[in-house]
Amino acid sequence: MNIVKNMVFLGLMFMLITKVYATSTGEPIRQIKTTQKVVALTFDDGPEMPYTDKILDVLEKHNVKATFFVLGGNAKANPDLIKKIMVKGHDLGNHTMTHTMMKNKSVEVMKKDIQAVDDILRAQGYQKEITFRAPFGITSDNLKKALQELNKRMVLFTFLPQDWTKISAEQIYNNVMKEMKPGLIITLHDGGKRRDNTVKATEMLIETLQKQGYEFLTVSEILKLQP
Repeated sequence: MNIVKNMVFLGLMFMLITKVYATSTGEPIRQIKTTQKVVALTFDDGPEMPYTDKILDVLEKHNVKATFFVLGGNAKANPDLIKKIMVKGHDLGNHTMTHTMMKNKSVEVMKKDIQAVDDILRAQGYQKEITFRAPFGITSDNLKKALQELNKRMVLFTFLPQDWTKISAEQIYNNVMKEMKPGLIITLHDGGKRRDNTVKATEMLIETLQKQGYEFLTVSEILKLQP
């Protein structure tokens, strides 16, 4: 009888902790205030072959965990990549179904779009919290309200290294390094167009930052450091 009571109590505590953990004001998180040498490496707009796969290989080579903010359409079209991301221990995030700007949409339309991506990821077996990243990093009062109603946290980025442009891997690397500090949320892209330079820059960044004593955390891990 005591065992049953304990199990019920633990279950209720888990639900309470989960609810508190996911509570959102709708305000974007752009970086984490910490003195620890930690950063979050994130990738947007995938998953897509071959670049998501190449990035996963780089991450595995250096024993680094990252977070992939995926488009719902791409996630649905590439279930094997979603499975590989999960199996390798990375986080998944929600980047809308098709990367359309959310700013002028109604709360209900936004909620439907965001929920559709969550449903795809849940159907593919993802069980952790799914944070949200707005396309182009553009927020609005309606979006904040939609996220509040969905009890979903929005994680944006500290800055953008411009890796979607035609700059070299060295330029992408330099753009990140000149902004480097503890708690940074680095945002690169594994989907969209050619991402060869992003793949190269990812490895360059990992090698340098690991030598400097930085640890790479997933979004779910680094959010635990948020005061």
